[in-house]
Amino acid sequence: MKLREFLNEINALHIQWETSTPFVCGGTPRDKFLGKLKEISDLDITTGDKSIFTLANIAADNLGKKYNLTFETKSDGHSTMLFGNLSVDFSSNFNVPNISSILNNMGIENPTELQKEMFSRDFTCNSLLCTFDLKNTLDPTKRGIKDLENKIIDTCLSPHITLMSHKNRVIRLIYLATKLNFDIHPRVLSWVSENPISIQFATPKSLIGKLVKSAEYNKDKTAHLLTKMNLWPYVPVIDELMPYYKGKK
Repeated sequence: MKLREFLNEINALHIQWETSTPFVCGGTPRDKFLGKLKEISDLDITTGDKSIFTLANIAADNLGKKYNLTFETKSDGHSTMLFGNLSVDFSSNFNVPNISSILNNMGIENPTELQKEMFSRDFTCNSLLCTFDLKNTLDPTKRGIKDLENKIIDTCLSPHITLMSHKNRVIRLIYLATKLNFDIHPRVLSWVSENPISIQFATPKSLIGKLVKSAEYNKDKTAHLLTKMNLWPYVPVIDELMPYYKGKK
């Protein structure tokens, strides 16, 4: 099944079951804006509210009758559908604690469920939404497009809130900066450099895996960011970065 056909089927189910409007989120809107969207193998879908769980299960039931697919729902409600070479994640609607109060303090009164979810995401470059025809882009934080244009990675909320709300976000900073060849916002660099142990909250698998991928994208930039954020004492030294580590001794 082609991607457009898949999205059309999901959209038809949304209309039939009257869920909230689904959007494509995550890396796809980002890469589309950057002109780097090629073959899509990973797709993230959200409705911004709990109806995403309904849509995920209905999609699995209906599409499972016609296609050979696997469907798994994790304990947090997050669901993943796999068929062919396409992996589809149905958003778990993660919200940082006290997100409504945080957004109120930012001047956003009565935030929508979609705003709560998008501001709870890791970085502004990953907070865009696309309509299912992939033609229209929405920018709920009103900073995603600007930061993409300026090639900056910044947190959606203050670095302390965003980076401490998920264990793998600090290492993802380095991974995304090297993958996209972006700079990291000074306020984020400053916070991590003052709290370097925060990178150790990542799972060992994620920490090593993202470091390896970062080095594959750009060894010099990876080493520079580790130095800039005082992270060398807190990360495993992989073979790819050993020459840079020895140079620091």
